Amino acid sequence: MISEPPNLHELEVSVFGPGVGECIVAHVGDGDWIVVDSCINRESQEPVALEYLKSLHVDIPSRVRLVVATHWHDDHIRGLAEVFRVAESAKFVDSAAYSLSFLARVVELGTKTAANASVTEEYSGIFEILKGRRNKGERKEAVGPLRAVANKRLLLLTGEDRTVRAEVTALSPSDGTFSKAEGELKRALSIIAERKRPSLLGPNQLSVVLWLRVGSLQVMLGADLEHVAGTTEGWKAIVNSKERPEGRAGIFKVSHHGSKNADCPECWDNLLSNQPIAVVTPYSPAKLPSNTDLARLCGQTNLLYLTSDHTRYKVPTLDRAVEKTLRESGIERRALEGKMGHVRLRADALDPVPKTRVELFNGAELRCA
Repeated sequence: MISEPPNLHELEVSVFGPGVGECIVAHVGDGDWIVVDSCINRESQEPVALEYLKSLHVDIPSRVRLVVATHWHDDHIRGLAEVFRVAESAKFVDSAAYSLSFLARVVELGTKTAANASVTEEYSGIFEILKGRRNKGERKEAVGPLRAVANKRLLLLTGEDRTVRAEVTALSPSDGTFSKAEGELKRALSIIAERKRPSLLGPNQLSVVLWLRVGSLQVMLGADLEHVAGTTEGWKAIVNSKERPEGRAGIFKVSHHGSKNADCPECWDNLLSNQPIAVVTPYSPAKLPSNTDLARLCGQTNLLYLTSDHTRYKVPTLDRAVEKTLRESGIERRALEGKMGHVRLRADALDPVPKTRVELFNGAELRCA
């Protein structure tokens, strides 16, 4: 049953994606959870993380330990402020490549523009929550923001009262990426100051890749990090790092909706186990992953799952004159996302030879076997 909670010593990774949007909810043992990114269930208008955790009867205010924004993109951040508001004991994590002072200024100026992007609304809400908690006397270290950089441990749960040890580590952004971020943010500020829509350059390259270790189980959550030339940025920086966590992950949330620009063959060779379980959240507007992407990914593993089928949601063709008017007006049409597809992975973290149970809900599917 979907509402059956995991056992105390079980790892769970639930990946949600309706075709536009992405959210990951993970049980890291002993009733503790983390939430990575956010999207809204179109039918209930509630952040899917809150909806799901409530169905499991999780005490969200006390048992969610981290709320993570991997990067500043609409399809990863909708509803995140509400998740953080309810998760009263959680630390907020985002990329250290975004200076907090710069982000605050982006929010301040962005809310004065005509194009009030949802990302500025979400971050504005998060800043207000952080400010309110600090004003109540909570230490900054207790609420965040916790700035993620490569090889920084974000969470460590251990002790005699726990059945399993749990650890969450950031694998990105790298030092090379961090050094470029300030210039990008300054350029974004200058655009906003001219009363144009806020736009940060290369947000995928600033995104936070996470490494989860629960007992002997290891998971890599790829966010939207892309593969670029050189060895100091993108996936190559993670592969070449001497400080990253040891081992290979048996579960992989595939980066950037399975697109070619995020594919790094060395990741499969060096960071992942043989035949890992890989999960893709499709992105319907860009028709990702393409058939070519799926063939490439199935060449790496026979256990590739999709949270939904993006080909089911198509934008209808309008009269040519109407289409032209929309283009000239800068209006982008998108197909409505479908049901909140859900791939749920559970495994016993105490089992010396763990077997992962895969459950599929609301149209999620196995694409190669």
